Amino acid sequence: MTKYRPEEDFLPPPVSLTVTPPAPEPGRPLTLTATLTNTTRIDLRGTVLYLAVNDIEEPDAFGTLAPGRSATLTWRTRLADDAEGHQVFTAHALFDVHRHGSDCARATSSILLPYRSLRGAFDNAGIASDDALTVANIDGSNSSLSAEALASVGLTPGATVTYGGVTFTWPDTRAGNRDNVVSAGQTVLLSGSGSRLTFLGTSTWGEGRGEGKVVYTDGGERAFSVAVPDWYGANGSAAVVVPYRHIATGRDDTPVSLFTFGVDLTPGKELRSLVLPHVGDGLQPGVPALHVFAMTID
Repeated sequence: MTKYRPEEDFLPPPVSLTVTPPAPEPGRPLTLTATLTNTTRIDLRGTVLYLAVNDIEEPDAFGTLAPGRSATLTWRTRLADDAEGHQVFTAHALFDVHRHGSDCARATSSILLPYRSLRGAFDNAGIASDDALTVANIDGSNSSLSAEALASVGLTPGATVTYGGVTFTWPDTRAGNRDNVVSAGQTVLLSGSGSRLTFLGTSTWGEGRGEGKVVYTDGGERAFSVAVPDWYGANGSAAVVVPYRHIATGRDDTPVSLFTFGVDLTPGKELRSLVLPHVGDGLQPGVPALHVFAMTID
């Protein structure tokens, strides 16, 4: 056996992780397979492999793993019935490299399941109170909507508001909690039918442009595109203008605008899901982002 020499650089051996099927559904079985391959020139002693999903772990001990050998752990499990959004699977290995020292290696894999509701997809806190500005960040540079300014135009938590004949329910969340989704192609489950699906939201760092689609229960789809103006200023096409906002240094008395936008539906056809417009890959300073606070089928 070649002994470990602490003066040498030690590159941890790789762990691979596969998920089968690659797009599992909530409540359905899936199989996780982790493999640790000893690419080092020493024996790995006391080797243990772990697989983890939903904070539950499945370990297995393999003892000594000689150079060039592999250890594989397979775990058949299932996602929760109400699983939604990002699901992260982890494989990690622990092993001794000498009598008084150990090391580890890790691999992760993730999938994005449909969200069960728009609120379930919320991933951004965009509203802060005037006395606690730092609890929200709508644009990646510590700006936010003011809860008090929103209340002055009727947008209190859970409020029912009507713009252009369309009624929305404003998010029933406290300042600093997630209250909107940054539109990046997420899938949200829907039900019902109507003539139009309308959103209430705004864009930061420029116009939010992107394409989405609605999917019907019969498998049919309708693509749509959006071009939502930036929130800065009192825009003449706004559904509602909020009198001021927060920026990193405090209150900014420049008004900001919220807008309605949407897609016409095929009357009588039942909806299955919505793919939100892909405007960007998340919140980044200086990059346009579209924020959706509410939606209505009418």
